[in-house]
Amino acid sequence: MKTIGENIRNFRQFRNMTQVELGKALGRSKNVVSNWERGDNEPDLDTIAEICRVLNVTPNQMFGWEKNPEYEARMARLTKYAEKMTELERKKEEIERELASVRKMFHTM
Repeated sequence: MKTIGENIRNFRQFRNMTQVELGKALGRSKNVVSNWERGDNEPDLDTIAEICRVLNVTPNQMFGWEKNPEYEARMARLTKYAEKMTELERKKEEIERELASVRKMFHTM
C-alpha cells in the first residue's frame, strides 16, 4: 500500500501541478509539500481534506482505500503505451539486425 506522501505526489502529478502550485493552493510552501511527499512529515486531517479538494480526489482515494477511476484509466493507457513502445523497440532492433545482415551480404559480393 502506498503512503499518503506517495499518493499526494501521484495525484499532484496527475493534475499536472508542481509542488509550488500545490503549496500555493494550500497556503503552504513547496518545502512543506516536498516533506509530505518524501514522508518526512504528514499533513493533518484538515489539510488532507483541503489537499483532496484541490486535487479533486476523495479522502478514501487519497489514503488508497478506494481507486480513482480517472487516475486508474490514465495509468492503464500509459501502461499500454509503454508496452507498445517496448514492442516497437524490439521490432526496431530486429530490423536493424536484418539490415546489418543484408549490408554485410552486399559488402561480400
